[in-house]
Amino acid sequence: MTPKLYSGLLTDCCAGIVSRIMPARERQSDKLLLFDLDGTLYRTETSFVPTMEAAYQEYALPYPGDAAILAFIGEPYPVFLDWLLAQGLPGDRDTLGARISEIELASIRERGELFPEVRETLQVLHRTDHLIALATNGDMEYARAVLSATNILSLFDVLQTNEGDGRTKAELVRDLLLRVPHGRAFMIGDRYHDVEAGRANGCTVIGAAYGYGPPEELGVADHRIETFAELPRVLDEFAREAR
Repeated sequence: MTPKLYSGLLTDCCAGIVSRIMPARERQSDKLLLFDLDGTLYRTETSFVPTMEAAYQEYALPYPGDAAILAFIGEPYPVFLDWLLAQGLPGDRDTLGARISEIELASIRERGELFPEVRETLQVLHRTDHLIALATNGDMEYARAVLSATNILSLFDVLQTNEGDGRTKAELVRDLLLRVPHGRAFMIGDRYHDVEAGRANGCTVIGAAYGYGPPEELGVADHRIETFAELPRVLDEFAREAR
């Protein structure tokens, strides 16, 4: 498929990757930061819980509770849809997925929120010559909706998304690393698949302990942060240790 150009971004829809087009001298760096989206940057419950409450109401089924829904944050969308179908929601995966996505995109625009200090911290990292990348199990439409609604899209150099082709988070990260020149790479995320993806690809792993994963999922991370605002200090510490 021919890549498409929009808003200064070049997207290869089949690969699920977007690279910002800019002079190489402006954004060359040996420091690559790969961010998970849900539970790391984005407070997904602000839009996802209302979305699922509305969906269950629309289908006249009892809502299973926030905990059951939030347990799927960070998982590939088809995994969640298969669970919903098993719970009795009607239709097939494609039809159900399209309807939930429609509700969710409106919910993101209306009420979606980042975790505290995310925008400000990303701005600091951008100014200090870090390459900023997204590696998410969400698809491109979802990722762009969240980043646009929360006014942080312009801070990203690369977006790597999951377009439902069965790739694992580790494979998504591998593909991104192969396409982006870098020195040291950091994977920052809140769930076990972020940790596994980072370790499988030789990244330094920073666990977002404030996110949705239980503490044991971050047990083998190289470092854990309790707030996003801690990240620049932690990166500075790693830089000093490497000298």
